[in-house]
Amino acid sequence: MKKRSINSNLIRNTLRQYISEQDMPVKDEMVEKKPRCLTTNSLPLTELTGEAENFTEYTPSITKRKNGVNSLVDTLGILNNLRLFKDVNDGGEHLSYEMLQNLNNYRNRNYFDETSGQCNKAMDKVIELYKENEHGTELVKDIEKVLSLQTKDDELTPSPRAKEYLKRCMELVKGK
Repeated sequence: MKKRSINSNLIRNTLRQYISEQDMPVKDEMVEKKPRCLTTNSLPLTELTGEAENFTEYTPSITKRKNGVNSLVDTLGILNNLRLFKDVNDGGEHLSYEMLQNLNNYRNRNYFDETSGQCNKAMDKVIELYKENEHGTELVKDIEKVLSLQTKDDELTPSPRAKEYLKRCMELVKGK
């Protein structure tokens, strides 16, 4: 039978090495992960902004743009002034759901900025484009403005379900 002996110096060195590996950050943690623009996860600028001139008929008296930031501006404008649109009889639930789906398309997607040559998160670009729009101020503030509308007997305001969809929209915008 062979006898094996372990040297105490060998044990100390091994322990030091193990402890120092635990304290050092892993190579991936040291470098901030940057988004990568691939064809499967990136969107072009035209898809982020949406078509500016093509309006679709939402109801016989309401037209709005279908996709992109332009659609977000139109949808929040309609929801904010819901009392003026008598055709919307669901309390804005369908509009809020469409907005949620529109924002959900930008989650986990990237946008290649040709001017800087970098890949950025699509949601950050959507927020920036919304601010630059002539009718939009800040996306989160405009959503909060619609959420703060109080229900009155003589006015139509967003329904509780529409407000739940809008709360989820805010979470998507904030990145939660």
